[in-house]
Amino acid sequence: MKTLNFTFFACLLIVTLADGTTWADGNRKGKDVVPAYKPKSEEPPKPVVLPPIHQKTFANGLKVIVVEHHELPIVSLRLMCKAGSFFDPTGKAGLTQFTTSLMDKGTETLSATDIAQKIDFMGGSLNASSGWDASYVETTVLKKYLSSVAELFRDVALHPAFSTEEIERLRQQTLSSLETDKDQPESLADKEFNRWLFSGYPYAQPIEGTETSVASFSRDDVLAQYGLIFIPNNAVLAVVGDVDAETGFDLAQKVLGDWKQGVVPSVSVSMPAPPQGLNIHLVDKPDATQAQIRMGHLGVSRQTEDYFPLVVMNYILGGGGFSSRLMKEIRSKMGLTYGISSGFAMRMHPGEFVIETFTKNASVTDAIKASRELVKQFQVEGPTEEELKAAKAYLTGSYPMNFETPSQIAGQLLNIEIYNLGSDYIAKYRSRIEAVTIAEVRRVAEKYLHPDNLDIVVVSKAQDVESSLKGLAPVTVIGIE
Repeated sequence: MKTLNFTFFACLLIVTLADGTTWADGNRKGKDVVPAYKPKSEEPPKPVVLPPIHQKTFANGLKVIVVEHHELPIVSLRLMCKAGSFFDPTGKAGLTQFTTSLMDKGTETLSATDIAQKIDFMGGSLNASSGWDASYVETTVLKKYLSSVAELFRDVALHPAFSTEEIERLRQQTLSSLETDKDQPESLADKEFNRWLFSGYPYAQPIEGTETSVASFSRDDVLAQYGLIFIPNNAVLAVVGDVDAETGFDLAQKVLGDWKQGVVPSVSVSMPAPPQGLNIHLVDKPDATQAQIRMGHLGVSRQTEDYFPLVVMNYILGGGGFSSRLMKEIRSKMGLTYGISSGFAMRMHPGEFVIETFTKNASVTDAIKASRELVKQFQVEGPTEEELKAAKAYLTGSYPMNFETPSQIAGQLLNIEIYNLGSDYIAKYRSRIEAVTIAEVRRVAEKYLHPDNLDIVVVSKAQDVESSLKGLAPVTVIGIE
């Protein structure tokens, strides 16, 4: 086992995020798990309390949220448009991410270098990005530079240039990255799993696009996607930091008050059919000496009423790093891998549930069998009192760390907005975690985990593993495209 990839192991120490999403939007890799939080006492954790939250909706439909956070002379502006890569047009996978990546690479009056120099001089940050559910422009800066950075923020958000030169530069960078991904077993496994599980659905295509789609992007495509997504009547601006409510609203009005309304985008697609039985796709990588494994099925949306039991359940099963069942059994006791994790990708629309791991070619079937049996056992037995207590301690104890900076606070509030989680979500988060029982964990494990109906992707040397995999389920061997 000494030859296994320690970098990939680090990526597998995944916890279900306590920030309104599960995993990062658009990417299953989350943040690494630290040793379990140990509370100072047995008293129930107190609710997280933020300063007063002020809200206003402008005439153009833009919702503005202002939070006073005077601990440091810093202000964060985070604009969220409630449309992301889910709205990539057919045949144009990756267009939304491509478009947002260009927004801070030049405006109608400033070049990419000008923007970088200005924000560097102010010691701040400015970037545009997107995920499956939303697209963002964000800046954080010292209060004394707020007026200057607000003008820059407006320019990037409302007047991106999308120059031909920057489009071609980004195209070549993206194509180069996609080519590199072909030699990365982890990336191959992720992409093939999503392509197969979500066949015909937006999540089937990589959020960064494909070589064919990226090569096809025109400037007109970029302009059309920007116009589709960036409209005020489908957007929320959070202003958080060392400002009072009046100053925050005045600033927002100055920056985005004259932004013209557009048509709120919509898309109607049918969910793919869930897996029936066990099905294996084997991606042949002739130079592979170990196997990347992804096995899973359709999951749930972020709006599921069982969110809190699912968060606790998955932490115990495979989201809690070394404290999880999968790590204890498959790694520590059986020695089949250095890392294994599980999780739900909860978005506006149901994402995937997946168990991901890697192992030696000789033990690939053992790892799959053992993981499935562990899930079945967990469904029957549920968690122990000790496991439940440890999960709650970590999830409630780490939650306040999501509110340490203005940028984090803005992100949390925008998560609530996009997923319509309710104004009491933050205040009740810890009590809702504490209320989860062993019976509820077992119930959601039985309801939402389907170990007998899985799509399984293995990336390895087909010659070494195909025969053993056929003993588990039908195998389809495919090459690297």
